Amino acid sequence: MATWPLVPLTTVGSRFEAQVLVARLGADGIVATMRGGDSVYPLPGPVDVLVEAGRAPEARQLLLADEVEAVFGDDQRGQA
Repeated sequence: MATWPLVPLTTVGSRFEAQVLVARLGADGIVATMRGGDSVYPLPGPVDVLVEAGRAPEARQLLLADEVEAVFGDDQRGQA
């Protein structure tokens, strides 16, 4: 369980996206949780991803690294 205080890391468009981010952060040992997206209907809506305040910079760096990798992909590795 996360320790307090929790701070917002990012807001995504659906509960599924938030679950993916929470799992990604958890894979690197960063405890995260979500807030929002609790509609009675299965409609997308904004969901906040929260992390422990002390781990927020590390979590932001991890998500940034993932975004960079998504843009450049594996074909760019080892090329100068």
